[in-house]
Amino acid sequence: MWLRNARFQRLIGGGVLERISIGTVATLELLGLVGHKDPAIVRLIRQVRRERRWLVTANEAFLVYSLARSTAKLSGSMAEVGVYQGGSAKMICEAKGETPLHLFDTFEGLPESSAADNHVHVPGQYACSLGSVRTYLSGYSNVHFHKGRFPDGTLPLANARFSFVHFDVDLYQSTLDCLRFFYERMLPGGVMLSHDYSILAGVRQAFAEFLADKAEELVELPSTQCLVIKL
Repeated sequence: MWLRNARFQRLIGGGVLERISIGTVATLELLGLVGHKDPAIVRLIRQVRRERRWLVTANEAFLVYSLARSTAKLSGSMAEVGVYQGGSAKMICEAKGETPLHLFDTFEGLPESSAADNHVHVPGQYACSLGSVRTYLSGYSNVHFHKGRFPDGTLPLANARFSFVHFDVDLYQSTLDCLRFFYERMLPGGVMLSHDYSILAGVRQAFAEFLADKAEELVELPSTQCLVIKL
């Protein structure tokens, strides 16, 4: 429960302590993954961790890849909201084949948080430039970048359908905006995956409110993630 403590989150969020703690967990998880998962995927996770600052653990990275790969045969597009330095986006790129991938981020860090978020984040936290991420992912085809606060820039995708979307937005309002936009555009069997569900109050609240009158049930994972499979 200490990971949910707002004072603790404000202390380590966005700094060296956060990177060290996540890096330590990722290192231990990789030792477990190497014994029973595809060595190529484990090597990919290690590679991305060397290349970029990446605030997901190894198990979380594996789930991003695995879920993107499992939904790649569905018609439609994929998306990620909250790209940071592009680590998770690279995992999706490796899994998606020729499926279009839409990447949404301010590329200037987080917007203002709210009382629902316990004000554990500050504006501008987790910033990385569009140019940096675009260069990092330049080897992949059919990747589309959308700069601005989500859902700004989504008008051209009003009629799009999605097989897999990954949210890593940290905040209540941003999570709610993602759910409102993508839920009705998900293909049957499509997956919405969110980071930080179990540790950030605003993310949990957004899911609870949005799914209250929906047929789908939230699936909480052993990591900090949760997912919803569209019926």
